[in-house]
Amino acid sequence: MIVDSHVHVGTWKYPEISAYLPDMAGAGVDAAVLVQFVGNIDNAYLLRCAEAHPGRLAVVAMVDPGAHGAPLHVTRLAASPHVKGIRLWASTRSPGPDPLALWRAIAAAGLVASVRGPLQDIADPAFAALLDELPGLKVRLEHLGFTTYPDADRKDFARFLALAGRPGVHTMWAGFYANSGRPYPHPDADPYLREAVAAYGARRITWSGDWNRPDPGPGDYAAAIRHVLERPYLTDADKRWILGGSAAELFGLGR
Repeated sequence: MIVDSHVHVGTWKYPEISAYLPDMAGAGVDAAVLVQFVGNIDNAYLLRCAEAHPGRLAVVAMVDPGAHGAPLHVTRLAASPHVKGIRLWASTRSPGPDPLALWRAIAAAGLVASVRGPLQDIADPAFAALLDELPGLKVRLEHLGFTTYPDADRKDFARFLALAGRPGVHTMWAGFYANSGRPYPHPDADPYLREAVAAYGARRITWSGDWNRPDPGPGDYAAAIRHVLERPYLTDADKRWILGGSAAELFGLGR
C-alpha cells in the first residue's frame, strides 16, 4: 500500500481533487492525506473530497491559531471521521492564560499535530518542552523538520533527531525539490535521511511525492516513489513502512 501523506488540493492556489485523482492512480498511490495549505482555514472543500472517498482520503485541517476559539474549532473538526490532524507551526502558541491550549485540544481529540518549521523552531528547546508537557500528543514533523540540504545547521538537525526519543513523534520523507541543492535523486539529502531513519525508524516516517510542487515534470510523482525504493540503506520492510505503512497507521487509512 502506498500512501501520500501530504497533498494540497483546493478551489484556489492549488488544483482541485479532479486533477489529483488520475495522477494518484497512474503512480499507484492507494490513499492520500489532504493537507490544508497555509492561508486557508476553510476546510469544507477538503472534507467534501474525503467524504466522497472514505477510507481513501483523509484530512489534516487548519484553524486560526491566534483565535481564542481555536481549541473549540479543533473539537468541532474532530467530530468528522475524515479529519485526522491539525496543521500548525512549532512556534504556535495560543492567546490567553494557556499558551498550549490549541495543542492540548489536538491531543485531547486524538488528532495528529502536523508541524511546520522552520528547523530552527523545531529544534528550539521550547518545542521539546511542549512535547514533554503533552506526552500523549501524536506529532508529524513535516519535510524532515524543514531541513535544507546540504547546509542545515548540524546542531539544529541533531536536536530534530533527538525528538525521536519521544514515541509519538513522526517525521516525513518529502520536500526535496525545494530543500535540496541537487536535482533528483537529491544525493545531498542522503546523509540526513540515513540519520533520520536510524533515529526515528521507518515506522515513524511518512512519505509524500510532492505532487503539488511548482511546475512538475512528467514522471516526477512516480520518481518520488522510486526515490524511496532505490535508497540502498533501506530494507524492504523500511520501504513498505515509509511508502505507506506509517501513514496508514498514523492517519487511519486503508481500514
